[in-house]
Amino acid sequence: MHLSRIDLNLLVVFDTVFAAGSLTAASRKLNLSQPAVSHALARLRDAFGEPLFERQGRGIAPTPFARSIAGPVREALSAMERTFGQAAGFEPTTAERHFRIGLREALEPSVLPELSQAVCAAGPRLSLASARHDRPRLEADLAAGEFDVALDVLLPVADRVPHERVLTDRLVVIARKDHPRLRRMKRSGWSLDAYLELEHVQVSSRRRGPSLEDVALQSLGRTRRIRLRCQSHSAACRVAASTDLAATLPERYAHHVLESDRYRVVALPLADIRLETYMYWPANAASDAANRWLRDQVRTALRDRH
Repeated sequence: MHLSRIDLNLLVVFDTVFAAGSLTAASRKLNLSQPAVSHALARLRDAFGEPLFERQGRGIAPTPFARSIAGPVREALSAMERTFGQAAGFEPTTAERHFRIGLREALEPSVLPELSQAVCAAGPRLSLASARHDRPRLEADLAAGEFDVALDVLLPVADRVPHERVLTDRLVVIARKDHPRLRRMKRSGWSLDAYLELEHVQVSSRRRGPSLEDVALQSLGRTRRIRLRCQSHSAACRVAASTDLAATLPERYAHHVLESDRYRVVALPLADIRLETYMYWPANAASDAANRWLRDQVRTALRDRH
């Protein structure tokens, strides 16, 4: 099939429907009627000779073939968006752009309030999506246009992947306000020994292995008693609020999500630990004005804690 015989707008419709998972939501985003969206999908189905979406209850679901082409279609559209963005520059007040940012769960409360406010205030046709990224695939996903930027710890990416440090945070320890041991420690003093007297929630997205604070303790020949390991900082906070377990969290996360009347927050008595966050972006986005603008917004959202 020759490319000249395909209306590339059909790929835009497909990409929007695939992302939205709904003809109604896609039609609103595209500013088209639902019959027009259905007609566009029918034309693309005929061009491929394969079904793209199937009815599933009251909604639709992509077919295996649609899933197989969704990534290449998104990559191609992202490349075209970057090409036109580079040629025309980027004016946020009039541009239409859907930014995608890779974030781990612990960073969302710290980043998204300020960043989403900045993006939405800059232009009525700008939008932002946050999604969890797969660390081993980050380089490939950035190259494929899956993310405009991603935020994470320092990762072993190739030299060609541009990145910079955007946040340095410290760790704090939280426990419920009336925790009996912390009440006693208030009189005797807060120290590393006092920290190790507590029982702990360990937060890690990995199935096993030490966290940052455990690595630091191991270097001192010390260990803490971990009674629960979980994946989510928010879950750890809820556990700490209702048990005698303590959780060790990034200070910025604690500042944004904790209710001060429910928790006691103290500094982690390991002063040398710093949690550094880096911003990554595609190597081919160096001249993309929209990507540069987004990176500036991320820096601004985080600069008070850099």
